[in-house]
Amino acid sequence: MTATATPFQDLARPRSQSQALTLADIAAPCVLALYVVLKYAPFDLLVHPPGLSSSVVFPAFGIAVLVITPADRLARIPVSFVVIAFALWLVMSRLWSVSEGSTDFMIRSEVPPLLVLMLVAGTMQPERVVKSLVAVSTAIGLWSLATSLVLPKSRAAVMEAGIEEPQLGFRGTFLHKNQLGIFMVFALCLVLAAVHGRARRWLIVLCLVLIIGSRSATAGSGLGAVLFLWFSISAIRSQRGPRERSVLFLVSLTSALFSIVLALRLLPSLLGIYQKDLTFSGRTVIWRESLHVIADRPLQGYGFGGLWIPDPPNITLELQRRIGFDAAHAHNGTIAMLLEVGIVGLVLFALVFFRAAALTTYAIRRPAKADYGRWGLLTLTGLILMSLSEPLFQVPHLGLLVILIVVLARIRNDEAAPRRRVPPGFGARP
Repeated sequence: MTATATPFQDLARPRSQSQALTLADIAAPCVLALYVVLKYAPFDLLVHPPGLSSSVVFPAFGIAVLVITPADRLARIPVSFVVIAFALWLVMSRLWSVSEGSTDFMIRSEVPPLLVLMLVAGTMQPERVVKSLVAVSTAIGLWSLATSLVLPKSRAAVMEAGIEEPQLGFRGTFLHKNQLGIFMVFALCLVLAAVHGRARRWLIVLCLVLIIGSRSATAGSGLGAVLFLWFSISAIRSQRGPRERSVLFLVSLTSALFSIVLALRLLPSLLGIYQKDLTFSGRTVIWRESLHVIADRPLQGYGFGGLWIPDPPNITLELQRRIGFDAAHAHNGTIAMLLEVGIVGLVLFALVFFRAAALTTYAIRRPAKADYGRWGLLTLTGLILMSLSEPLFQVPHLGLLVILIVVLARIRNDEAAPRRRVPPGFGARP
């Protein structure tokens, strides 16, 4: 039986003098951490970073890190053309946006940081990317748990339109409990797949406590899907022969279908736990009316970030009038994408998603890199499930998807690169 290295076993190995930490090694993880803090906004209840943080400071910091990065690392950056194509479509939506000022702001604050993030993550070894994400997720999780236990305002969500009763649940210093719950679901995906050792069980407990404590129905659905998939993967891996694995896979699939049917039968009771009704707090109304609006601009949409803004355009006012209350957003990933960037934008995003799925499949098939593939599989599953009730195909979750693509592409490229032989006389002893 061949032993395989995990991401953190790789990092635990002693470094040679040629592998000594450089300034770029220290700064690149800071770029990832800063992106998570700026875009997921885990401290937004206490402090709001100025707009220049995303549009100027972060891109400038990332570019500075790229400048000091050794040239051989820059040459190994896996550039994703589907990500670039999708970003360009977001920029092009300025031409037909119903709110040009808002689209301008979204382009400045979201597109450059996304592209800079892709480049900086591409200069890093995959195991360092994983370690950086685990570190920042753990820090945010511990902070969120502490503040949720100590601060009364961190245990009650902000009031939503059309809901009279207060929504209780952990939110830390996130603006809403859904944001904390969703963030910790993605953190759990990373911990389950990539973390090994004594700290793993405590990190799992931390994630579970915050997800369940948030009382977010969206995060709850993601948690159920991720845990079911993880237990299925673990059970299948424990089987020795291909026949046993195939049988267990069929049993798992049948159990999943049965669970879905059972959940639909118990839906009213389950929704009551999360203070929801059969309209999912008005979501079905939002979806129905949004589809009528999409039909007027099916291909291009109404512009990136052009609808759900503080000073809404006429089309948004009309949509909210038809909905019956002031909806904050579309509450669905696909519908939100169609509203903003149309069918073309949705197709481009689908290409980004399927690119991540293809790279995930590649990694899973390689025993030494399967942990990365399992991280991708869990993350993509959680993203799809939770996007049914929240617009998760946008930043910051788009940034997480880009990081995943870059990490998996770097693994594939490094394995595909031919081994270079050192010519005689170049450091080789006679």
